[in-house]
Amino acid sequence: MTLVPTPPPDESRTFSDVLESLGYGEDPKLSLREMVAAFGERGFGAVILMLSLMALIPWPPGGKAVFSVPIILIAAELALQRDKVWLPRWLMKASVSRATYQNASQKILPRLRQVERLTRPRIPVLTGEAADVVVGIICILLALMMALPVPFGDALPGLTLAVFGLAIIQRDGIFIIAGLIGTAVCGVYLALVWTTVVTIVHGIAHWIGTLF
Repeated sequence: MTLVPTPPPDESRTFSDVLESLGYGEDPKLSLREMVAAFGERGFGAVILMLSLMALIPWPPGGKAVFSVPIILIAAELALQRDKVWLPRWLMKASVSRATYQNASQKILPRLRQVERLTRPRIPVLTGEAADVVVGIICILLALMMALPVPFGDALPGLTLAVFGLAIIQRDGIFIIAGLIGTAVCGVYLALVWTTVVTIVHGIAHWIGTLF
């Protein structure tokens, strides 16, 4: 496992500033190690937010699962109240093309900056250590849901994870509440999809049964 040290916080740089700066570098590949190190003390929320935003980009089948794995690990560490991001060495070496990242981030950054201006530390009871445990567990479930082959089933949990990530970074209880509402919507949607699939399967089984 790799323990990423926390660099001194730079209060002058917002999350979106750091996100944009990652698109520029000498190495044509952007590794997860570089991403985590860049966010420092904001690592847990920042990595969850960043990976969930990247997961919203269209990817080949199975691509969402690639982002789900590190989100699950980060969320588990958040629930266990670790103070530093700790990931497997092999996962830290995972990388994406910096050019692809830069193009994708430029599409996301304008809206992210708009949302970012709405956030600030609020409702401390929803952003304390006990709340981190609950949020971490919820994020694990959302990441698992994001990896499921469900129509539009990746977008809803992906957006909700992004909300939670921003809430963790800014310690904003209002965004925690928004994340909880999003989680409920995801749960209802998944239940509806499951019910529909079961109904269709039963209908097909019944129709086949009438043929014999």
